[in-house]
Amino acid sequence: MDFNLPPELVAYLAELDSFIEAKIKPLEQRDDNMRYFDHRREYERTDWDAGGLPKKEWEDLLGQARKLADEAGHLRYAWPQELGGKGGSNLDMAVIREHLAAKGLGLHNDLQNEHSIVGNNPFILMFKEFATNAQYERDGENLLAGKMRTGFGLTEPEHGSDATWMDTTAVRQDKDGQPGWLIQGEKMWTTGMHVATHVMVFARTSGKDGDATGITCFIVPADTPGVKIEEYLWTFNMPTDHPRVSFTDVWIPEDSYWGQVDRGLGLGQSFVHQNRIRQAASSLGAAVYCIEESVKYARARKPFGKPLA
Repeated sequence: MDFNLPPELVAYLAELDSFIEAKIKPLEQRDDNMRYFDHRREYERTDWDAGGLPKKEWEDLLGQARKLADEAGHLRYAWPQELGGKGGSNLDMAVIREHLAAKGLGLHNDLQNEHSIVGNNPFILMFKEFATNAQYERDGENLLAGKMRTGFGLTEPEHGSDATWMDTTAVRQDKDGQPGWLIQGEKMWTTGMHVATHVMVFARTSGKDGDATGITCFIVPADTPGVKIEEYLWTFNMPTDHPRVSFTDVWIPEDSYWGQVDRGLGLGQSFVHQNRIRQAASSLGAAVYCIEESVKYARARKPFGKPLA
């Protein structure tokens, strides 16, 4: 097996490094923006009066960095070429994410909220692979333009990785003569609901617990009656945008789903399989950074007259 990186990928890492120095670092240093990354970061990022949600100023700064990255052609690197990206592979993304995380905390990459100048957006490839032509016509333009911001509702309070045992259900029900679905259930860690326009709700529509088939991926507008953010979950690092969301008598029209009825688990797997390998690579990069910083400290620190190393 050849573990050497493709030359074009190595060259792209160098291009990213140059972009960070030329465009991202100056923004990071401006207006005391380092307060979001140094010892003050938890308090500066968090709106404590709003239940621990991210401050608007913090998220606006991340938006500025992403805009610069998008203008430079980096943000959509992993998007399919026919959707305006560069068709970056999962191998490319793993290497890039490790490389960026190994630089440490900064405006170029922040692991707490998946922010990066090379965007991690599994929704795009998932949508391309599974959406029907009619669904693409309906939602494609808004999704690609960033006007459709979608939360991911798979995990439940009683069910984590055992997704095929989910308690959330959807049954067909007409309303005012219009066919549709009635959703009942609850989801955990539905990241980004404070700014989401829609939420992907995976619900059992047929079959029995444990069946891979019989699950459908519904696209529910976030302001639909019966959709309720029950609580934002406090995590090891604040701010949080990870809520528990309930769905009580939530009615949506018949065509409010992506992919096919009863075949929605594949969409969830597509999202997770893209995301988890990238998160693992980021964790590896962060670990490399921590080790190198520890070595530097052990060589510089001199208790009792000798280097700690």
